[in-house]
Amino acid sequence: MAVQVSYPGVYIEEFAPGAPIQGVGTSTAAFIGPAASGDLDTPTRVTNFDTFQALFGAQPVPGFFLWYAVRGFFENGGQDCYVVRASNGQYAALNVQDRAGNDLLRVRARDPGNPQPPVQVEIVDAHLLQSANTSVYQPTGQFTVTAIREVRLQSAAEAAQFRPGDWVNLGVTDARVQIAGASADRIRFTGDLATAIGGNGNIRLADAPAGSTILRITSAVPVPTGSLVSGTMLTITQGAVTDTEIVESVQAEPLQTNPPVTTYRVTFRQGLRAAFSMDPANAATVESEEFHFRVSRGAATTPYDNLALDASHPRYFARIINASGGLAIVEPIEPPPPDLPPRNMPAAGGPTQLAGGVDEDLSNLADGDYTDALDTLRRIDNVNLIAIPDATIAPNPAVVQQAVIAHCELMQDRFGVLDSLPGLPPFEAGANPGVDTQRRGLDSTRGYAALYYPWLRVPAAGRGAPVLVPPSGHICGIMARVDASRGVFKAPANENVNGAFDIQPGGNLSNEEQGQLNLAGINVVRVFSGGGRPILWGARTTATNLSWLYVNVRRLFLFLEESIQEGIRYAVFEPNTPALWQSLKRTIVAFLTQQWRDGALFGNTPEEAFFVQIDETNNPFSEQALGRLHITIGARPAFPAEFIIVRIGISAGESEVTEG
Repeated sequence: MAVQVSYPGVYIEEFAPGAPIQGVGTSTAAFIGPAASGDLDTPTRVTNFDTFQALFGAQPVPGFFLWYAVRGFFENGGQDCYVVRASNGQYAALNVQDRAGNDLLRVRARDPGNPQPPVQVEIVDAHLLQSANTSVYQPTGQFTVTAIREVRLQSAAEAAQFRPGDWVNLGVTDARVQIAGASADRIRFTGDLATAIGGNGNIRLADAPAGSTILRITSAVPVPTGSLVSGTMLTITQGAVTDTEIVESVQAEPLQTNPPVTTYRVTFRQGLRAAFSMDPANAATVESEEFHFRVSRGAATTPYDNLALDASHPRYFARIINASGGLAIVEPIEPPPPDLPPRNMPAAGGPTQLAGGVDEDLSNLADGDYTDALDTLRRIDNVNLIAIPDATIAPNPAVVQQAVIAHCELMQDRFGVLDSLPGLPPFEAGANPGVDTQRRGLDSTRGYAALYYPWLRVPAAGRGAPVLVPPSGHICGIMARVDASRGVFKAPANENVNGAFDIQPGGNLSNEEQGQLNLAGINVVRVFSGGGRPILWGARTTATNLSWLYVNVRRLFLFLEESIQEGIRYAVFEPNTPALWQSLKRTIVAFLTQQWRDGALFGNTPEEAFFVQIDETNNPFSEQALGRLHITIGARPAFPAEFIIVRIGISAGESEVTEG
């Protein structure tokens, strides 16, 4: 808003240009497949192979390849991925209700199936702070007025009961004033004292009206550790009046009294819903609300004591139970029931067994088990690469791989890395399919996927013989490595495949054989000399639109599109005026210029490399009236030098002999 001027002088008005566009990530992979452990159908972020092994199993599941794919990803330079455990098992579960009878928590077994003996859960009410010992602090004393804002109490110990910030009542009129400070037996106030209070009388803490956020609390016994902290649920009771609130903060205040007393200044997250009197003859008691959660199986019981419902509490139930590695996982049901504290606490009851589990049977894993796991990635925004290495052994591999392509085309911010089927020869021979047969079913019009051939020979997980594995995990790692060292615009090819020492028998092709597969959109891993390292020697998508022929071009535009989308979100709902158009154009031009400098775009100048159009040509009044702002961007990518043709000849004077 412009500065409003009124008086003659100099005015300062700040302005901020459109925020610069920051490039999004490009190399976060997602891997899907069966695992020995870990949550089912739950994307889990993993940043190193040790963490993967801890979560999903130290050894691969026999006959499946997720474990090898993730290992290959990290061996080749990958740094960040999501893993989704695909399964046809289901967890035994139980819904726990709150004290009002509404579903509050969902408890499930850590592993799928119906374990025998069954897992059972019991809830027991607990109160670390007991109302018999804990009350609202209600000190009193006798005062004599010594100044317009000061009184003297009978002793320093009596004055020490009151603290700066306290509201107190003075005299028979209960005049309400706030304490500014205290020294020895004197108390000073923030405002003048009313003459009606008289020269002396009684002093006590003022009543706490509804809406108050602070109470002082004292206990006749030492306060149990962890019972009065941020997130504690406290119930205050005074006769028939009761209220339950969540603690925001606590400040201990030792008092110089004889004997010494410690009080606790408690600040609540919200104001009190009820009013409380500070009448010492009718003390308000305080009780904390916790619960014990007990998990048993057969004769063995695991107790989780003194748990809290609020996530800010150090003993928040989900954090304590789920991190323990025990038999059960618990999570709040969303959205939570509307019940107010303490009726939103879990109701005591049990033991009650978990039910409804289905044992995992990987021999009957269906295509839908993979695609269900794939669907969980829709809510993960920063996934860039998707691989399902075990799709190659699914009942219908084409169904799963086509689902990967459809997912990437729908999301428009990620790329599918597809594996050739096991043992395929390069070419179809009669009724026997080849990898070229598989390729015909994997078209992506605008190049949202690439197919890689053949399988890789890698060391076994233990001391066994080397094994053949699909290449997608290693390929995703190579893409991450190239992104980090060169940029997403560099074709991920002519790169060593780390962690592999050979390829499947019969998979090493001649130049002519690879040429046929390459033109069909099949990327080949080759070994160029006996005993040499496998090298990725192809960078084509499965596109039918030749504008998207190359992996790096498709992935570059994914990067540009998502970066620009997130970088100009600030402009949504801004006035659709030429000023906004110029701001957006400056922001986008600056971003694309940087990409050109980095080598992502082709051209001797930025003007040759890209253009940005935001004007009345593509934003006529009719479109503005519909709330639309159109931005047209053209960018010329740097295509890979896939074929290098050298013309060389002999020159002798005016004679020339050439070979081409």
